[in-house]
Amino acid sequence: MLYKLTRTDRPDFDEFDEVVVRAASEGQARRLVCRTDDAGDPVFKGFRPDGSNVRVERVGVTGSPAIICSSFNAG
Repeated sequence: MLYKLTRTDRPDFDEFDEVVVRAASEGQARRLVCRTDDAGDPVFKGFRPDGSNVRVERVGVTGSPAIICSSFNAG
């Protein structure tokens, strides 16, 4: 399945605000995005490792053509 993960707080410059991933479950999608690198920094800057600032939405893979994610953060 495809999942769109959106931040629930206000993103700053040079931070991610949305990510679309393919995962087997909502939990796996959350773990893919809300993780840290070996230095302990978020892989997707802005998404908290505890997942407290993320909303997960399952995105259908069938249907009429549609834009899944379009995100622009000027900085």
